[in-house]
Amino acid sequence: MWVHIVIFIILLCALAGWEKGWIPSSGIGGKEGIRLFMVVAISGNLLGMILTAGNGRQVYPQGYRLEKEDTGSYEKEFMVSVDGEEPVSMYIQVPEKELEEQEEPKQDKKLTREEQAQKDLAEAVTRYNEQQNDPDYYYLPDKLDGKKIQWESPADTSGMLLTGLFLVAAMAILVMKGREEQVQLQKRYEELLMDYPGLIMKFTLLVQAGMTVRKAFQKISLDYSRKKKSKPRPAYDEIRIVCYEMESGVSESEAYRRFGERCGQAKYKTFATLLIQNLQKGSRQMADMLERESMEAWEERKRKARVLGEAAATKLLVPMIMMLMVVMAIVMIPAFLSFYGT
Repeated sequence: MWVHIVIFIILLCALAGWEKGWIPSSGIGGKEGIRLFMVVAISGNLLGMILTAGNGRQVYPQGYRLEKEDTGSYEKEFMVSVDGEEPVSMYIQVPEKELEEQEEPKQDKKLTREEQAQKDLAEAVTRYNEQQNDPDYYYLPDKLDGKKIQWESPADTSGMLLTGLFLVAAMAILVMKGREEQVQLQKRYEELLMDYPGLIMKFTLLVQAGMTVRKAFQKISLDYSRKKKSKPRPAYDEIRIVCYEMESGVSESEAYRRFGERCGQAKYKTFATLLIQNLQKGSRQMADMLERESMEAWEERKRKARVLGEAAATKLLVPMIMMLMVVMAIVMIPAFLSFYGT
């Protein structure tokens, strides 16, 4: 039972650490992964505790007897304690094997202290039942050489096994959620890269048309809201957040700084730094700098598209080989059949 209590304490400490921010949740499935992990782990430990409490060790009363069955002999495990010593495991067979069936070893094997104690106890049980000579029941003696014998049922470990299975399942869920989170982050990273050339080109055109930086952001956000499809675009969603922050009273420089940090990529951070420098110092060459940045972004996107095309061609290589093998089989099999048929 104490093992379940220790597990509960560890889980609660881990949950408190996640809530306080001492243990980072990123990379392990986020809040959803932690919530599922805790639900599964705590539920499994609670069920295991209930099962362990209901199937604890049972001390048998004096004169306990086992009923003999007509179907044949059977074995039952007991924990035996002699005169208050440490209990040892012992199997009792009902009814006991006949002594004639047991072959005496040719050489005496040196037994350990525990094995000798078990042997003496088994012989005492056999002698006790020979004295009782009851055809229906098999008795467990209360004393051995004047020492008190206590018979107990072994503790059921199914509760611990159930708790272990639930903990393994909780860890598997946490790992799966962590992988899903990594896939989503990688997908967002790639989408931000794909959105950057179009975003910087549109922003450059608006600035060159005479709009201020703030007005350009609001124009891009408004157009995205009107044309927003079922699939959101991360870069344009971040533009909308920038506009909401500026409307709520956040300064422009702070909003642009947060924009670069949320995107988390060097290109967006460079873009945000350029906007902040324009606000602080002013830059007559901002339009030219934006135009150069947009050209570089388009070249980078072209290179990315070529890489993706090459990767797609590599993935198609295996299906093409399989199709070639099918075509060769269609051509060769009839030829072989006609050759051997003649």
